[in-house]
Amino acid sequence: MGSSIFRRAVPVLAMLAFSAFCAHAGAAPFPNKDRPVRLIVPFTAGSSFDAGARAYAQALSEDLGANVVVENRPGADGVIGVSAAKTAAPDGYTILFTSLSTQVVNPHIFKKLAYDPINDFIPLIGTMKTTLVMAVGPSFPQGTAADFLEAARKNPGKHTYASYTATTKMAGQMVAKAAGVDYLNIPYKSLNDAMSNMLGGLVDMIAADMPSIQPFFSKGVRPLAVLAPARLSAYPDIPTLAEYGLADVDIAGWFAAYVPKGTPADVTQILTDSLRKAAKSKYVGDFVTTFGIETFPLEGEALSTYQKAELEKWGKAVRDAGLYGTL
Repeated sequence: MGSSIFRRAVPVLAMLAFSAFCAHAGAAPFPNKDRPVRLIVPFTAGSSFDAGARAYAQALSEDLGANVVVENRPGADGVIGVSAAKTAAPDGYTILFTSLSTQVVNPHIFKKLAYDPINDFIPLIGTMKTTLVMAVGPSFPQGTAADFLEAARKNPGKHTYASYTATTKMAGQMVAKAAGVDYLNIPYKSLNDAMSNMLGGLVDMIAADMPSIQPFFSKGVRPLAVLAPARLSAYPDIPTLAEYGLADVDIAGWFAAYVPKGTPADVTQILTDSLRKAAKSKYVGDFVTTFGIETFPLEGEALSTYQKAELEKWGKAVRDAGLYGTL
């Protein structure tokens, strides 16, 4: 009887195996040239970070032979865009192009987050790294960073600083804590909203990454100090906060590419290889040179390890600033 059952089962098993083979053989190779690849950016269009994403998209399009489109999904400190990437099909046609704000700062500031930055995504490669800059608008037309902080120290609660991401909010708080000052945070939905009010004299200061605020220098925004141990080679005239005695304020912004958990390993490898080539392309090279930023070539497990260390570092910083679980 057993052999009879076995004889009947063999054709069925063979048919199933053949069907699986046919399905695999018939699957369209990645990428399908007729299907666009979405590069989700959880921030507004028009920012310099958005411009960086578009430089990568151009290079990826050429290398992959597919149309790579930037899709801006701003809102809720990047949560909306990251959540959209999380729920996308894990097939390689959705890449999350995001920053430390969403991947290491948000988990500590939000009481409840709609995504897990470690377990919901596969890290592909770091894309950019940049220093944050403390800058003021027309409401503070003269003076140094030390002068601004001294004015804030003498007038607690009078001066203001703008933020539009979790990182910019934290940066302002970290400067305040290091300097022993008390100023008021004014949160905005986007960089453009923040800079519009700063140029209108409605908010005094911002601490943001150089690519984002550099285009506003010609419009009346004035850089006071970089939040790093050394001056930037591209902007040697901007002093560091360390030169004013605040050596502990060292904040680097970084950006990286991810895919949803469950994306096949061969697809993630194709995307990682293409992103690595993109980092060396003319499109990205021109962007990096224009804004004086660095490439950030950590890949896969190395990027994951770095991100976990950043989570721990920023967790302490968020708690020290009194912002843990405030959103």
